[in-house]
Amino acid sequence: MKSGKLSMTGTPDEVRRCVLQVLKTTDQKGRTHTPMILGSSGLGKSTITESVARQIADDNGLKFVEDSIAPSADEFGYMEFRSGLYESIDFSGLPYIEQGVQKRAFLGNLPTGGRGLLFLDEFAQAPSSVQTVLSQLIYEKRIGDYTLPEGWMICVAGNRAIDRAGSNKITTNNTTRVWNCTIESDTENWLQWASQNDVHQDVISYIGYRQDSLNLFDAKEIGAQAVPRTWVMVSDMLKTNPDKSLYDLLFSGYIGEEQAIEFGNFIALKDDVPDLGDILSGKKVEVPDSVGVCYATICALLGAMSEAKDEVIHDYFKNAVAYVEGFPTPEFAIMFVRQITSKREELRESKTFVDFKVANQDLEL
Repeated sequence: MKSGKLSMTGTPDEVRRCVLQVLKTTDQKGRTHTPMILGSSGLGKSTITESVARQIADDNGLKFVEDSIAPSADEFGYMEFRSGLYESIDFSGLPYIEQGVQKRAFLGNLPTGGRGLLFLDEFAQAPSSVQTVLSQLIYEKRIGDYTLPEGWMICVAGNRAIDRAGSNKITTNNTTRVWNCTIESDTENWLQWASQNDVHQDVISYIGYRQDSLNLFDAKEIGAQAVPRTWVMVSDMLKTNPDKSLYDLLFSGYIGEEQAIEFGNFIALKDDVPDLGDILSGKKVEVPDSVGVCYATICALLGAMSEAKDEVIHDYFKNAVAYVEGFPTPEFAIMFVRQITSKREELRESKTFVDFKVANQDLEL
């Protein structure tokens, strides 16, 4: 983690693990501590929070359910509120008089029972009046007559003022009532996550090739920008098999013109990839001279091996590792082994993987 002015900054994986730990912590009254994650757009704050909720559900043998204000005994709920879309009265309740007594009518959208995680997203986009109302919920787990069920926890996330995402200053009564952390992009961490979450192989390989392209967020720019979220959107679009003549225009709508051209050129390198059948069958194949073609070759090998039949996958793995180990630097083989073993976990039991791990003992594979 790197030191920041107000709090430390962490990678997505570090932040995820810290959030889990914070949610296990309670104060003297038994109230769960609340984590607050801040950072620029598209870094995965909501993805982290949902993954935390899913892990808590799994760890407790519960079924993960969304948008349920009263999960059953065998369920763990997850509710997401976009704080900036609400007025203070939406949370504090609309006052009315009944038999001369003032009461408050709530929207009925806050948890009423069971267990779960309430995610207050876009917290900094909320006006100070909403933040003030939510501060009581965050710290005391109640708002006026409403009390959050004991089985529910809260996580908060938002952008910083410097990100120019319509953020307001977060009031100090909130920053001193939560665990504060700023998230930063981390390419290796993202590549590992992407390999495990069905991100298109062309996107994974390009980010491995051009690691500085993962997060090019600039608060002064208006329009499409390359950030982790938009790269995943490019991945989603590629799975629809669009016409290649539309690549530049389609890509630019997500990641901007410059990255669209670079990414399109990278994909075009696949035309120069050596014969995959020869590589996977163990034939002698010349190693590419171009760094870009090396990455494109890895991309192609991963695509071919991901769906390979069980009876040939171990031979393919052995031959592919032997081939990519001949590339100019060991980073190519390391990237390949990490990604294919994330896709085909059974390869972690193979002699090829064990030998490779022994030869690269200083690496976490």
